[in-house]
Amino acid sequence: MKTTNVYANDSDKNLDNNTPPMDQGILEVLSVHNSLWDKEEKLNYRGKTYDIYNPSHGGYSSVILPNENGYNFLWITQNLNKSTYGSMAILQARTQGDDKRNTWIVDNNNGTFKYVGIIATCNYFDGKKTQLIERYTEHGTIVVYSSDPMIVSERSRY
Repeated sequence: MKTTNVYANDSDKNLDNNTPPMDQGILEVLSVHNSLWDKEEKLNYRGKTYDIYNPSHGGYSSVILPNENGYNFLWITQNLNKSTYGSMAILQARTQGDDKRNTWIVDNNNGTFKYVGIIATCNYFDGKKTQLIERYTEHGTIVVYSSDPMIVSERSRY
């Protein structure tokens, strides 16, 4: 059984010199995202160990993690067994030698199922990477982080 520890790592290597720097929170988000896609069994996150759910059909992986206010959020990878645009894009990328990954963050508190964010990454066959973290609010989509220096994140606007 393999357990992944979430902490700053080398997830930003192979990004070009124009890529915005990542803070600890961004590195944590990307580490959880990659742990789900790598089909880990357990995850150490902010000092606690969480079981990662990997169903036998292998279509997705998921984990429930608390935010800083103690509310639980479901992190779930794109379900590759469902015929959706996201699944088709991921499967198409694989035929080209790319590793495209989408992880959704869902607010499932109080019996709801509301998408509140996405982590979308791609490791291209030539060694380049793209990374995008978006948050969905009642006011629209907020870019939390992008490896594309042309996309200005909400944190960088001021």
